[in-house]
Amino acid sequence: MDLESVILASPDHYRLSYSINPLTDKNSVIDHDLAMDQFNRLKSRFQANHIPVHVINTRTADPTGKYPDMVYVSNSALLLRGWPTKVAILARYAHPERRGEETRVGAFLKHMLGYKIISLPEREGLYFEAQGDTRWSDEGKHLWMCYGTDRTTKAGIQAVKDAIYTEAALVGWVPPKIHSLQIVNKRTYHMDLCFLPLPNGNLVLHESSFSAASRKEIVNHFGKDNVHSLPLKYLYGCNSVWLNEKRLLIPRLPDGCRQWMHKATGMLVEETNVNQFHLAGGSVSCMVLPVWKTV
Repeated sequence: MDLESVILASPDHYRLSYSINPLTDKNSVIDHDLAMDQFNRLKSRFQANHIPVHVINTRTADPTGKYPDMVYVSNSALLLRGWPTKVAILARYAHPERRGEETRVGAFLKHMLGYKIISLPEREGLYFEAQGDTRWSDEGKHLWMCYGTDRTTKAGIQAVKDAIYTEAALVGWVPPKIHSLQIVNKRTYHMDLCFLPLPNGNLVLHESSFSAASRKEIVNHFGKDNVHSLPLKYLYGCNSVWLNEKRLLIPRLPDGCRQWMHKATGMLVEETNVNQFHLAGGSVSCMVLPVWKTV
């Protein structure tokens, strides 16, 4: 397994200050004590599975509390997987409310974990929301990216490709095969809400989230028998993370999602309740930035 550790960002400033996605209801009320408890329980799930956890202290990284969504740390950086060196590509957020989170996460990655930091060009229409709109498969040999929901754009995808190819040439490495998919359902506004490749070769997705051409590319790669369409009533089910080759950590959802995921994926499924973080449109995977071992 090439997962070395994970990064979380504490929810000290987490609150509903704005609504920039279709899943956020600004009239909701967050129970901050409960949110902190759920965050700590999420952290303990990794520790119980012998996965080290690095926590960004948002009171230090964001002392004025300007970035309430910083707890969704996965949106701020993409860490290259299957790579000989530690490289992070920072987000270029589409919404101004979140711009600035990525530089704070980047500083942590650089100074605490020794990552080389790559920032994308600052141009109108060039947006990239990092791990929120990317997924790795095939042990890092394939990188899946998406556009179409006013988040990551085609220009952002091209900029990430250019950065990866440039870095690969510098270190003499074979870059991953990069796929570009179109999301057509704006309710699943990030890729990590609708596309979940697993280490056993299976894929869970919300089929209706993708264009016909993208669905064809997905099936051609994974194989029809390995692609499992998760009912939309289990929204947030794809926003899960795998703990190892056999164990999957999912958010607690109603109506038998755990049983569905176990049957579809063939993995052992653990649940953790993060419903306070659903109120702002995120879940388990949004809160977790995986750190990959160098090869």
